[in-house]
Amino acid sequence: MACDHELDSEYLTTTDSAVIDIRGAGEDLRFDVVVPCPNCGQTLELTLSEESRRESDIDFPLDDAEAAGS
Repeated sequence: MACDHELDSEYLTTTDSAVIDIRGAGEDLRFDVVVPCPNCGQTLELTLSEESRRESDIDFPLDDAEAAGS
């Protein structure tokens, strides 16, 4: 069964998603992410590309950054 529900960021969270692959380079860089459809629960695989880029103050690894913020 194909899910054709429109996705809305209001009903998706970062904890509900996972990056499953990163491939390509330059303009062909792609990220594959899985998320559940908020309407029907179907697992959806999305392919994302770079829309914009900016520097961030987030430290890696992320586990250490989250622990420091608690």
